[in-house]
Amino acid sequence: MNIRISLFLVTGLAVVAGFHYLAGASTVHAHEGLAAGQNALAAWSSNPIPSFGLILAAYLYLTGLSRWHRPTHPISRWQRVSFFAGLVVVFIALQSPIDPIAEHMFSFHQLQHILIRMVAPLLILGGAPLTPMLRGLPPWALQGVVRPIVSNSLARSAYYRLTNPVVATIIFLGVLYLWQVPVSMNLALRNDFVHEFMHLTMMFSGFLFYWLVIDPKPHRSRLHYGLRVLYLGLIVIPNTMLGVALVFARAPIYSAYVEAGQLFGMSIMTDQQLGGLLLWVPGDMMSILAAGVVMVLWYQKEEEQSALEAARREANVDKSGR
Repeated sequence: MNIRISLFLVTGLAVVAGFHYLAGASTVHAHEGLAAGQNALAAWSSNPIPSFGLILAAYLYLTGLSRWHRPTHPISRWQRVSFFAGLVVVFIALQSPIDPIAEHMFSFHQLQHILIRMVAPLLILGGAPLTPMLRGLPPWALQGVVRPIVSNSLARSAYYRLTNPVVATIIFLGVLYLWQVPVSMNLALRNDFVHEFMHLTMMFSGFLFYWLVIDPKPHRSRLHYGLRVLYLGLIVIPNTMLGVALVFARAPIYSAYVEAGQLFGMSIMTDQQLGGLLLWVPGDMMSILAAGVVMVLWYQKEEEQSALEAARREANVDKSGR
């Protein structure tokens, strides 16, 4: 095993273990919010699961790259930066003070959801993680777990249906709307299991949607690049509608936030309006940014095809000249 990868893993585990051990009174457990008098900006989540999951993902990615001696589609430096930036975004969303503050403030909860549903999936998939992470798996996991799943007809059928562009888009928007319903949001804020499930569905829907949009090699999306841009434009409409409804609501929508109490001297209505604005403006901007990324990928694909066609023409000319 590469020495640098080993050092990275050991250092990461030590940092996480040390953080969760030494943080003590400055930390909060998952979804318990803030204790009375606790400094909100110093309240880091002590739930170790996200951190260990992120370290595992980084380890598999680096290990796979070290084992990939003759890559068919090399991973560029910018792609690697994108992947690890995505992991950092997940860490910030789930382990930083954003998580406990989100128990008291709707605006922070919307920020958290944007990070795990849109920003992190876009960055991580931009790092083309599929091949490196598969190569990073131990042989027993690759042969005993991944291959049986991939070869299973039911699993392939489920994957084909889930990655249908219409289905993926419905799931992406449906999950967003589901968790904005007052009953669902209030339940998630009052029940840890439901809250974790909410985060999982948010991340899953984000990765599923951007899996079709970003098209990380060697995966090939069924959507043409022009249709991907169209889809990204269409999701702006329901996202905007939801944001506008929250901004212009005349009364508090979520009773759980009324019960939890606001922070930073902000009123419940101002917090709700700010949350709606975050869902509306940055949410729409993320779709526009993703459309820009797709346009760049489209241009690169066209350039590659043009270069291949030019090489073929030159080869045919050389053959005819002989």
